Amino acid sequence: MDKEDRKIAVIGGGLSGLVIAEGLNKKGYKNVTLFEKNERLGGKLHTIWYKGKSYELGAIFGLPSYSKLKGLMKRLNIKIDGPKLSRTNYNADGQKIMPIPKENLGDFVEELERLPHVLDIYKSLKNASIKNIEPTLMLPFSKWCDINQFEVLKTVYIHYFTIFGLGNIDEVPALYVLRIMNYYHLMSFMQIPEFYTWKNGVSSLIESLSKEIGDIRLGQKVMDITLSSKGTLWIQTKFERLEFHQVIITASLDEFSHLHFWDQDMRQYLNSIKYQSFNVYAFIVNKVPKGCGCILENLSPSRRGHITIWDARWDIYDEGMVIVYAYDPPEDSKLSSLDIIKEDLLRLGVKNPRLYQAKRWKHCPYVDTDTLESGFYDKMENLQGMNNVFLAGEIMSMLSIENCIWYSEDLLERFF
Repeated sequence: MDKEDRKIAVIGGGLSGLVIAEGLNKKGYKNVTLFEKNERLGGKLHTIWYKGKSYELGAIFGLPSYSKLKGLMKRLNIKIDGPKLSRTNYNADGQKIMPIPKENLGDFVEELERLPHVLDIYKSLKNASIKNIEPTLMLPFSKWCDINQFEVLKTVYIHYFTIFGLGNIDEVPALYVLRIMNYYHLMSFMQIPEFYTWKNGVSSLIESLSKEIGDIRLGQKVMDITLSSKGTLWIQTKFERLEFHQVIITASLDEFSHLHFWDQDMRQYLNSIKYQSFNVYAFIVNKVPKGCGCILENLSPSRRGHITIWDARWDIYDEGMVIVYAYDPPEDSKLSSLDIIKEDLLRLGVKNPRLYQAKRWKHCPYVDTDTLESGFYDKMENLQGMNNVFLAGEIMSMLSIENCIWYSEDLLERFF
């Protein structure tokens, strides 16, 4: 069928959905419709505004090692023009601390030198699509570190993985940690203290991509996808029923576990996807803390609910906005999540914190070791294109701006 006649639906208006929809248009597909259940595009790229300045309720920055992001920005003529942002480590009282004790620096250097040689044996980390996963990558990341005698690096990865709401390394398999935070991204964190930011926020990417997409349906949650007798697909929303030749799902795949054309194994796999419950709070405060601070002592499971990061973004020290990030507190916590955050802010020397906005994310989807060992990604890969449905949700790309672009562009290259 001619590209101009083929009707393609893209479900999900986050970064992956927009990269795919814009990429299809670039390839000559003229009938591309993007469905987004919310009233805004962008997903976890969520910029808000206060007194004429941008702040982030989702992704904060890009890394200099993000080559796919660089390529996209160059193509869309997006400049790095945001505030300079460097990351500093603190204790809960706002005092600067060293991330690695001096007595461990020698071991750290030795482990860091070994790391690229160990990673080089894992071929499954080198491609955008996930297949032929090596058995040790299916283990929790902490066990993978023990096997490879990476004691100091285990702690360092907590600082760069757990702190951003990506989960507990005793639970999340090594596959996810090492695809989200590969060697080059890890080195980028440690060697270059300034990150990519944009004056108009990460939503600059969304605005530029969306301008190239002709048919965007906001507020249209896809409730069902059914096969017709002629092999086309009917998409049902609350408002309409439309026919397409192909469908690409970039939204949370577990939301589509009910589709009638999945077999029982597929339904079980999709229902096995787990998430981190990660929250972002925008506070108006007096005496804004400086820069971007990471509170390392709040990364243990026992400290869930406390601030892991704060981001003041702009050089404002009187009344202004600070963004803080934290996991859900334990279910048996006697304090509400908001009470915990306010107490943390007061310990940091912040005056009079008032909540402005908040967002709770279903963050960093993953499946556990048993599900990986049973062939989760083999199943996902084998289903690509079956019934003219393609899968590109975060569980496929693995959460980061870079990975979403990488996987989306690879999917287009392989199938379109």
